[in-house]
Amino acid sequence: MSTKDPRPPKLQRRLASKVARSVIFVALVIGLMMSTIVAYLDLKETNNNFRKTVAQVIKTAHEPAARSAYNVNDDLAGEVANGLMEYKSIISVTILDDLHNTLTSRSRIHEASPHRWIANNGFGGLQSFEVELRTIDDPEVTAGYLQVIADPINVAEEFIQRVALEASVIILQSLIIAGIFSFIFYRLLIGPLQNISHALAATDPDAPLQTQLAVPKKNHGDELYVLAESGNRLLQSISKRIQERDTAESDLRKAAESLEQRIIDRTVELEKQFEAAQAASKAKQEFLASMSHEIRTPMAGVLGLADMLLDDSITPDTREKVEKIKETTQSLLVIINDILDLSKIDSGKLKLENIDYQLRHELNKTIEIVEQSARQKSLKLNIEIEDKIPNNLHGDPTRLRQVLINLLGNAIKFTEKGGVTLSARQLTENQDKAWLVISVTDTGIGIPDNRLKEIFDEFTQADASISRRYEGTGLGLAISKRLVDVMNGSIEVSSEEHKGTIFEIKIPLNKSNKEAAAPVQKNVAAIYETRRNLSILAVDDNPLNLRIISVLMGKYGHHVKQADTGKKAVDILSDPAQDNIDLVLMDIRMPEMSGPEATRIIRDLEGSIAKVPIIALTADVVEDHVNEYLEAGMNAFVAKLINPGVLLEEMNNVMQEIIHEPVTEKEQSA
Repeated sequence: MSTKDPRPPKLQRRLASKVARSVIFVALVIGLMMSTIVAYLDLKETNNNFRKTVAQVIKTAHEPAARSAYNVNDDLAGEVANGLMEYKSIISVTILDDLHNTLTSRSRIHEASPHRWIANNGFGGLQSFEVELRTIDDPEVTAGYLQVIADPINVAEEFIQRVALEASVIILQSLIIAGIFSFIFYRLLIGPLQNISHALAATDPDAPLQTQLAVPKKNHGDELYVLAESGNRLLQSISKRIQERDTAESDLRKAAESLEQRIIDRTVELEKQFEAAQAASKAKQEFLASMSHEIRTPMAGVLGLADMLLDDSITPDTREKVEKIKETTQSLLVIINDILDLSKIDSGKLKLENIDYQLRHELNKTIEIVEQSARQKSLKLNIEIEDKIPNNLHGDPTRLRQVLINLLGNAIKFTEKGGVTLSARQLTENQDKAWLVISVTDTGIGIPDNRLKEIFDEFTQADASISRRYEGTGLGLAISKRLVDVMNGSIEVSSEEHKGTIFEIKIPLNKSNKEAAAPVQKNVAAIYETRRNLSILAVDDNPLNLRIISVLMGKYGHHVKQADTGKKAVDILSDPAQDNIDLVLMDIRMPEMSGPEATRIIRDLEGSIAKVPIIALTADVVEDHVNEYLEAGMNAFVAKLINPGVLLEEMNNVMQEIIHEPVTEKEQSA
């Protein structure tokens, strides 16, 4: 490196020239930006003022226009329209009476202008205004309508002229400021920097530089270049250490930023996955609730009409056909209930009971349920219970019975001859852990080895021919598997084709600390007698459901009043003359006002009618929704398809008296 003072840079390469050019350029850019901002704000304000002005002009003409419309006075309407047309931005005025008959109409030509583009894009083009006309004397009555079309072209032209002038002034101001700043920069920065560069250039260091400061190519030949060349001789060691330190800090910072970004990305990804899972679960539940409602509603109509037909005098052949219709519809209901159960289990919303129960009673009751199916196929149905198993256990007998009914039902369905055996034994692993092992063994068609792993999947059977021959959805085993899993147990299957199948479930054996009482069976009688006739309000948006409910209640001597919406039910109960309503049978999903909404309003009414018992009748049987119905103030819930006996018993409960008394077989025969 030369120790001589470098020659002074050329004028165009001097830092002062570069700074001046940069300041002027920045000033122009800022001026243009400020002009754009001012123009935008001016546009918004002008647009608002334009609309406000038109609205004010319309408001001024409102009263005379209303009088002309109210009195159907064409002359007065014409005067009002002419007055409005005096405002140069209004190009069309129409006054209508309350029947939309035109009283007067004024308009002028939509003038052309080179500034039409700003009027259309900046001010929204032609503006239409329509005002209901009401007189001061009769403000509750709509006398007519005032329709006005305004053209912002004049405002747009004024805006263009004003913006051009404002932009010129702002840019000029920016250039003046740029000149002042350039002078200040030269006096405060460039001049002293030139002196420093000359002083450093004259320095004669003892040792040459080993490294050089990096100087951008665009700075070669200017004052910064001179300063850098001189500084290299003085800052060698400092530069080296700073470079090493900066390199280490940069690497550490990049590593930290990379780790932080990875954590953020992963967190965001997990949050999205969680939200997506929640949304999917909610959508699934809502779909199943809607599906249940939409399917159960027509099914309720089918069963209701079938019951009405069976009550009529019909031929035996017709009666058999109607009974088949009922059986088919009830089979469809079983499938729907299976799907809902499967959804509850998969979403983790299935809650098990923890009560004391008698094992032998539950197993015998299960056998009784499937006994008729076995008898129809001439199959032997056996039960074997190991003596050492305690009779009093603790758990969920209802879900255990559901699993066993599924297994026994399948065994009977796929067995043509021989029999089905239900057996129970106790398996003790150690003193602290005991298992209840229940097996269902049949002598049926068996399952191929290559399909054993798939039979617990939803909608799966051994093969297509099985589905065609024996029907079924393939849900029973899937539900049984999940129920056993929820009980912290396991289920296994072994089979040999044409010889039979063995299903074995193993669940924890939890002994009861006390002797369980025999469960009280709440039986629903086939025939009831009515002790007291009720006045019932039936609410349902489906005319067929209303008819079925009315016929059913009328069959037991009750007087039924009908409402096809929740709002009509509220109106009926709000009428003081209707305070004789004893009970409300309320549908849930209805247009205009739902059952829960109507119930909340009824509970807020004054008087004793606010406490009228309300039973929800709905095809939506999702547990969370049922809780919402009860929280809304409903007293009870009966699922569609409606079992008449269940409904009558529930009516007894909410009325807190025996309205319907069961008739025993002995009393019927007497």
